[in-house]
Amino acid sequence: MNERNFEIRGPVIGSNVGTSGRARTGDVHIGHIKDVSAVLRLLDELREDLNEAQAPTSTIEAVDDLRAEARKPKPSREVTEHLMDKLADRGLGEQVRDLSKAFDALF
Repeated sequence: MNERNFEIRGPVIGSNVGTSGRARTGDVHIGHIKDVSAVLRLLDELREDLNEAQAPTSTIEAVDDLRAEARKPKPSREVTEHLMDKLADRGLGEQVRDLSKAFDALF
């Protein structure tokens, strides 16, 4: 089974009071959740490194903006590329390449 296409569908586990037993969990894509958590982990590590290096606030804000974008159900490729370009201009080329690969899984 390919993890990227694994979905959970069916009745909600637990109380169905007031739903006539027809409540649904929706489309939960396990692969997508794993991809998002990988991106967030990389962003957390980058932010920690930037804090230790006392990087400019605008650089840290760009990382925070990328984190917010990654958490969206449908992240914008244009916004992500713009923010990564900002980080690459600040000498974070290798980290940006790793992030770019991780973000590609979200699109």
